[in-house]
Amino acid sequence: MATTTVTTTQTASPIAPASDRKPTATEKSYVGDFQWKDVLIPDNVGKGNVKLWYQRRTLIQYVCLAALGLYSFYHSQSPGLRAAGLGLLFPGAGLIAVFTIPSILAFVLSTALIPLVLFAWFGAGGILFPIVLWAGTSALAGFLARGTLLDSAGPIVAALCVGGIGYATFRTATANEQARQKRQKRNEYLIRAVQQNQANGKRVAPGSRELDLKTLRFVQWYIELGLTSMDDFSYHDVIDQFQTSAIRYQLYEAVSDLGVYQFIYAPNFHGYLSKAQRNCIEKSLTERVVGFWKYESLWGKFNAHNWDPIIKDDIMVSGYVLQAVGIYQSNTGDDRYTKPGSLEFEVDKSHKYKYDFRSIADAVKRNWDEGPYCLYSCEPNWIYTLCNLVGISGTVLAERLLGVPYASQLKKTFEAALEEEFTTQDGTILPIRSELTGFTIPNLAGALSDGINSILCAAFLPHIAHRNWAFTRNESIKWNKEGKIELQNLVGADKIDAGNYKSGEGAIRATFAAAAAEFGDREVRDELLRQLDEEYHPVITTRTGALRNKGLSTVQSGAAMRARLSSFQDWVSLITQGPPANVRNGPILDEAPFPEVLVAKAYSHDGDSLELVLYNGKEPGTFSVRFTRLSPGRTYQLGDKSAVAAKDGTASFDIAVNGRTALMLAPSALN
Repeated sequence: MATTTVTTTQTASPIAPASDRKPTATEKSYVGDFQWKDVLIPDNVGKGNVKLWYQRRTLIQYVCLAALGLYSFYHSQSPGLRAAGLGLLFPGAGLIAVFTIPSILAFVLSTALIPLVLFAWFGAGGILFPIVLWAGTSALAGFLARGTLLDSAGPIVAALCVGGIGYATFRTATANEQARQKRQKRNEYLIRAVQQNQANGKRVAPGSRELDLKTLRFVQWYIELGLTSMDDFSYHDVIDQFQTSAIRYQLYEAVSDLGVYQFIYAPNFHGYLSKAQRNCIEKSLTERVVGFWKYESLWGKFNAHNWDPIIKDDIMVSGYVLQAVGIYQSNTGDDRYTKPGSLEFEVDKSHKYKYDFRSIADAVKRNWDEGPYCLYSCEPNWIYTLCNLVGISGTVLAERLLGVPYASQLKKTFEAALEEEFTTQDGTILPIRSELTGFTIPNLAGALSDGINSILCAAFLPHIAHRNWAFTRNESIKWNKEGKIELQNLVGADKIDAGNYKSGEGAIRATFAAAAAEFGDREVRDELLRQLDEEYHPVITTRTGALRNKGLSTVQSGAAMRARLSSFQDWVSLITQGPPANVRNGPILDEAPFPEVLVAKAYSHDGDSLELVLYNGKEPGTFSVRFTRLSPGRTYQLGDKSAVAAKDGTASFDIAVNGRTALMLAPSALN
């Protein structure tokens, strides 16, 4: 199995106590602030009153609309009004009553358009599209109606509607009963599974790891992406800007994954690494990336003047930017994005909206407070749990870095909403719910959601995170007799690369590998990465020497890279703790040429010196590097070179780099 990181010292240790005594359900878990019993699926999951209220309201609205349509069909004297009225029962119903060749052709066409229109509503928040189709077919039926209508169309259409509602109700009741039975089975293994997973997890001491050259080459590709110009999208999958392949998600992913690399291996390296992250943040604010909100505001919110992507809804921008800025500031200490107006969102040349780290956190908190479900919309009127979980991690960062108690204030409300309104009765977190109707889209994703949510909940709701990883590990990841992993129970989007919409089961392996790394299951992580690299998306070398997986989307390449970089609880530590004081006070490698010098490690263990491991990205050679945060006037030694720190705390050295080059920058003993 492929090895993706090198541990420079053997500091990994299990977190379980040495005693063989079985812990009780009321004792605290080994990691995370919760008791073992908290991982059990509670009885109230999926039984929220908010969604139920909206579902009932939707049904009442529909019944009233259908009653009006049937009344018009049976009591109006005008054939046009009769046909148009019947069209209120569902799109195209009135065309059946007209029953002419043109109307039947129109009915076939309108019926074929229904899935496309529903996809546009779901995929881009365009509620205008189903309204136009429904109203348009009703009006068309009225226009085409001449003379006698097909009277039997009334009872036929009514029977179809009643039957459809009855069937949906029956399927829902059956699914809920099956879910309750599944919850019981899951609760039988959850505590034991989570205890075992945590007992097998091993913490790695900060500063004890370095990257090997192969893994650095994967990192190099993402750094190259981050350093491209504001109008260069050659590293991106450019398909649409509305759904999961949108450029914004690729940019946010780059910040997250480069942030993981920086936090674990090179917290005392800024230079081109921090610049790449800043570029991604600032590129995500440009018209090419956020201009989509103008259109979604028009066809989803009927808003033709205020296209502010932060003020109301659109957590698929606000939540992600909040997390990206928080990760960058936590790792670097650079607070430039706290300055008023430092983050300007350009929807188009005439509509620009200025924000900063704090004001975005304020807006996200306000939306959660005002939303009927607490969790609030991404696409207009569609609530995605994934985006809200990203936003809550950003809020945890904002609380730690800015001192605003938003995450703490939201904890109980957010958790209750997630469990009751956005979780099925078997404990599976739903990907999506319609804010307007209260209904979800069934079978959109299954195992993939469990894997993603295990990471996304980890920093804020760790008991739910460990519960979801137990689902994934016990129900979807199976070892066969040949010692290979087989994935089971995959449905819908589980078999699609969400970053480029290509079918296949390679992308989910990247996601599961990242989750396995975070929960300390290195054996699963290594096997999934092996399958990804050798069987599904072979590793290729680019013209610059960087590595990437052929055919894997930019977003999922980031998930794979995070899997290669991470170990037990790394993401949680990044979000909830940040670099320790010795790192925050230590020297910074602030300038090095890219890609000539690749940084496998840059870590200050004591706040005075700096351990470096470098590789040449091209040919070996001598390169100029610059350090900051040194003590002015003090002499520093780097290998056989020495330099006196200037008044601004900087010093430069020319160093030879040939293969793995280990160096130590330290104050000279002569000081």
